[in-house]
Amino acid sequence: MSRGRRWSLAEKQTILVEYEDAPEGSKAAVLRRHRVALANVHRWASYRDAGVLETGLRGEWRTQMTPKTESVELRRLRAEVTRLEAEVEQARQDRQVAEAVAHSLGKASALLQAMLQSADPTPDPSSPSAFRS
Repeated sequence: MSRGRRWSLAEKQTILVEYEDAPEGSKAAVLRRHRVALANVHRWASYRDAGVLETGLRGEWRTQMTPKTESVELRRLRAEVTRLEAEVEQARQDRQVAEAVAHSLGKASALLQAMLQSADPTPDPSSPSAFRS
């Protein structure tokens, strides 16, 4: 009983690259041209993504996530990291602005205090000393 066709490592890699680079709608043509089942391509891709396609050590290999699910999760996590990094950068910028504003307000307050202390006291027209000249 024949177990079907066997592909070399180079053939598997070539088929994988060609299949993944093919636009939607023409992937089936790649499978037909190489006479390979879609399940084989998916299995080879999962082996490749796990780093065991080249080694041939696949006996006990199992994965918790399919490569597609893992890729989706990685993209989601990378997007989350990018979003959080942007938030951190915005918080740093906001803090710098707030520190600059606080520094400026402190200077303005000190200037107003100095102006108030150095100003000539103006006579109060209702006080009796204002009429003694």
